[in-house]
Amino acid sequence: MVVLASSFFVFSGCTTGEVPADSEPVDPQVTPVDLSGVWSTNSFDTLDNPDWDIVGQFSSRLTTETYEHLQTLLYDSTNDHLSATEIIDALEEHTFAVIDDRLTETGRSVGNAFDLADDPAIQCESFGIFRTVLHSDPIEFEVLDDRIIITGEDLTVDRTVYLDGRNHPEEGVKSPIGHSIGWYEGRTLVVETVNISSNLADDSLAIHNSDGAKGLERYTISSNGRNLDVELTIDDPVMFREPLIIKRPRVLTPNVELDRQPCESISGQF
Repeated sequence: MVVLASSFFVFSGCTTGEVPADSEPVDPQVTPVDLSGVWSTNSFDTLDNPDWDIVGQFSSRLTTETYEHLQTLLYDSTNDHLSATEIIDALEEHTFAVIDDRLTETGRSVGNAFDLADDPAIQCESFGIFRTVLHSDPIEFEVLDDRIIITGEDLTVDRTVYLDGRNHPEEGVKSPIGHSIGWYEGRTLVVETVNISSNLADDSLAIHNSDGAKGLERYTISSNGRNLDVELTIDDPVMFREPLIIKRPRVLTPNVELDRQPCESISGQF
C-alpha cells in the first residue's frame, strides 16, 4: 500500500497564551492519560498492526473534509468497484482540492513557486514545527511531571511542551519550533504553539506558513490506550483564508525504536 505522504485567535474557548479555565491542570494526585511510548503512522512496517481499522489503513496527511470523503468511498456501495489505489488517488486529489480552496493568493503563489530542489532538508536543515507534526516517521512521548518531550526521526525537531500552567512569553523570539504549552481535556492532550517563524509547513502538500502562524494540536488516545488521533490546526491568515485542519492517526508500537541517524546533505540538483 502506498502511503501519501498577527491577531489573537480562539480554539475550544481558549485565547492564545491562556490555558482555559476548564482544562485539567497537572496535579500530582491525578494521573492524566499516558501518552508515553513510540507511536507510528501506517507505514509498510506497521500496516499489519491489529489496532489499525480500515480508515487508519488508508490514512495519510488528509484534511478533516477528506476523512469525511473517505467514509463515503469506503462505505457507500456505489464505490465498491474502486480499488485501493483508486481510493488513495481520490483522497490525494480531494485533499489538494480542499487546500487549494483554502489558500489565500499569497499562499497559492508561494506554493506554486515551491521546488523540491529548494527544500532546506536537502542540506540537512531541520524541519519547522508543522512539518515535524505532520511527518510520517515514528514519534516518542516522554511524559514528565511538568512537561512532555516529543522526539522523532529524520529532521524533525525535538520538542518541549510545557504543562506547568505558564503562558507564552509576551515578546517571544520567533523560531522554526515556536513556543508550546499544553493542557489536558479528558483523554486529549492539547498543545498550542506560537512565535513560529515562516517555513515550509509540509513538502508533500506544498504548503508554507508565515511568521504570523499559530498551531493547535490535539492528541486523543483511545480507551484501550493503543490508538492516537492526531489533529493539527494551522491558523495563518497570510496563507489560508480560514484555519486548515489536517489529521493523521497513529498506533502504539512498543517494539519500534527511533532511528536517529545523522543526516547527510545532498549535493547537486534533482
